[in-house]
Amino acid sequence: MRRSLVALLALAFCAAAHAQVVRPAPDFAISGVAQGTSLKSFSGQPVVLVITQRSRQKEFRAMLDRLHDIYSEFSNEKVIFVAAIEDGGDQVPCDIPFLLASNPTQVAADYGVTGHFAIAVIGTDGNLDLITQHIVAAERIRDVVFNNYESQTASRKQPL
Repeated sequence: MRRSLVALLALAFCAAAHAQVVRPAPDFAISGVAQGTSLKSFSGQPVVLVITQRSRQKEFRAMLDRLHDIYSEFSNEKVIFVAAIEDGGDQVPCDIPFLLASNPTQVAADYGVTGHFAIAVIGTDGNLDLITQHIVAAERIRDVVFNNYESQTASRKQPL
């Protein structure tokens, strides 16, 4: 009995240690595309989510400028860009093709955004790999997108 309990605990520990999605990203609907399209529709593709109160927000525009500088690296990896603009803005003022979240105020609440701006990276596995309410270097976003759990796991040496 005791051995089976120990074995069961060991199995549970191993399963928990190998769980891929530690922080599942809250799902949200996407407007302007097919009915029923949501974040889950992009499973297997990294998503960069930018949340802002206004499309003219200083931090939002600064982050767009930074992302624009290395956008070509993202397009090769089929990264999806989504904006949640709370003031009802229906266009993102840049050349990067952004999809729009249907209910931006709810998206901000679901992601715990309390300020004027936030950026999040959702990995190919649906894990919330990064969320910050600060402007970050585009290289940081690139590093999070390209160095997700799946790519790290694939590059690890397998035990003998």
